[in-house]
Amino acid sequence: MSEKFIDDDKAVLLLSDLNDIDAKIIISMLESYGIPVMKKNKGSGGIMEVYFGANNFGIDLYVPSKMLDKSLELINSDPVEYDDIQIKK
Repeated sequence: MSEKFIDDDKAVLLLSDLNDIDAKIIISMLESYGIPVMKKNKGSGGIMEVYFGANNFGIDLYVPSKMLDKSLELINSDPVEYDDIQIKK
């Protein structure tokens, strides 16, 4: 997690099953707006990322519950198309 969640807010799932590149792009964008993001690798994806530089099991991104709406708004307003991303609502 890049920053401590505000007022010990609870983490909620923003996006699931991302590849490494999409996750890095979204994390960078959200953090540039001051939204802390927690990245969780699925399965043994974290170990694969260390050894092979890629995670084939998927990545989940979490944000503070108070910032979920703003995060979704920023992702949906981004002109880049994320074809394989399923936004949870």
